[in-house]
Amino acid sequence: MRNALILTAVILLAGCTVGPDYERPNVDLPKSAFDSTLLSAQQQKALTAWWTRFDDPTLNKLIDQALDSNLQIALQFERVREARAQLGYQNANLYPSISGQAQGMRQKSSGFSAGSSGGGSTPSSSAGGGGSASGAGGRSNYYSVAATLSYELDVFGGLRRASQQARAQLLSSAYTQDSIRLTVVSDVVTNYMSLRALQRQIRVTHDTIRTREKGLHLDQQRYKYGAIDKLTLLQTKSLLQSARAQLPPLEQQESKLRTSLAILTGKTPRQILQHTEIPKGNFDGIKLPTDLPVVLPSLLVERRPDIRAAEASLIAANASVGVAKARFFPTFNLSAMIGSQALSVSNLFEPFSTAESIGGSITAPILDFGRINAQYRGAKARKREAIIQYRQTVRQAFKEVHDALDEIKYSRERLTAVQNQVDSYRETLRLAKIRYEVGRTDFFSVLDAQRQLFSSQLNLASAIRDRFTATANLYKALGGGWTRDSDSLSPRLEAVAAKYQPAAKSPKDGKKAPAAKPAQ
Repeated sequence: MRNALILTAVILLAGCTVGPDYERPNVDLPKSAFDSTLLSAQQQKALTAWWTRFDDPTLNKLIDQALDSNLQIALQFERVREARAQLGYQNANLYPSISGQAQGMRQKSSGFSAGSSGGGSTPSSSAGGGGSASGAGGRSNYYSVAATLSYELDVFGGLRRASQQARAQLLSSAYTQDSIRLTVVSDVVTNYMSLRALQRQIRVTHDTIRTREKGLHLDQQRYKYGAIDKLTLLQTKSLLQSARAQLPPLEQQESKLRTSLAILTGKTPRQILQHTEIPKGNFDGIKLPTDLPVVLPSLLVERRPDIRAAEASLIAANASVGVAKARFFPTFNLSAMIGSQALSVSNLFEPFSTAESIGGSITAPILDFGRINAQYRGAKARKREAIIQYRQTVRQAFKEVHDALDEIKYSRERLTAVQNQVDSYRETLRLAKIRYEVGRTDFFSVLDAQRQLFSSQLNLASAIRDRFTATANLYKALGGGWTRDSDSLSPRLEAVAAKYQPAAKSPKDGKKAPAAKPAQ
């Protein structure tokens, strides 16, 4: 009866886990949805690879290369592997450790060893009954083969908390990899759209230069025959040189963007120094999504990989408090051994050579001059830091969504305005040329109209770029693809991650219900 009570007490103690259970911090979230079009479930499924909605094969190819070869993604992938190995190590600590040992030893005993008297000697007993006795100062052999078992009872849950901490760190690493993937994809889209905008500006500049070269040639002929004065000719030359001066900075920026895309897509140093070939193109064939997604504020917290990574880090910090608190309590260890010992190898596996042992130990801190307490206070401080970091990440996420929605709105308005401006200046130039040719106005009106048209055409390319970039920024701010599954976790770990849920509130009194406990 007494043994049964002791066993029951040990089992109850083994179920004890010190330290706080995880609860998601309260965050003041808005109740209303963001102002954009709500998508159906089928559309959401199709938006997993959101960049394909631009319908640009070159962009899709670049993003595929980046996802396969980007070094930031590769580096984080190795960190996920490291975290997965650490989780395996912590989980293994929950189980006994069994090891085998084989030993052979030859020793010489002192003449004054135990059992001798007055300088005399007594025969030493032979283990296993098969060895010969050795006198004082004699030599003897000793052999043993054994299997040993060691097991730390997780009475106060320190090992389980360490396993929870490792699991949460793995989740954080995986979600961070998802966040890096999303950032890399967004950077590729942004750089690609900027490159296309620069190519358009370069093309407009080349067209303008050719037009002004033709105009200069005509004005030189007209000046030769006295149709215009020298001031008009110099102004035409100045206008041509102004267009030519615009070209080198644009080409330099284009080269930088090609290099940035080469880095993002994982090119080697040799490939980076070479000219990165990207097929020519413009914005005419690229489509803009007309139905933008809506995400409820509460769902945004569940979807953004950086928020999920921050919460996983908080879960790990919370578990570390339990790990630190468990150090205040005793540790219970069991050990056992079964094997064979003999003075000769031939007797090693005889029945009379069998040796067995079983035991246990309790180790408790008595005086450590505040070491454990300092570790505990440090763990609690790191948890508070993780809470602040989580809240800061959530706030930053909503700021990015707000800014992206504003960017969508104002970039659309600017694009419309600049497009109308280009049309107006194109018509102004046409009328100015007609009036100049019939002598109704001076050449300054033509020059001014040409300058304004050229500038507005460059602005139009920038406005189109900003419109595409704003769309990419919105997808990034909302968490990318419309799936809650992590690309970096197995289904089993996704199920584990789903169990880390916030405490639910009762609809009656508004008080918190008991928090959901992390999986053991």
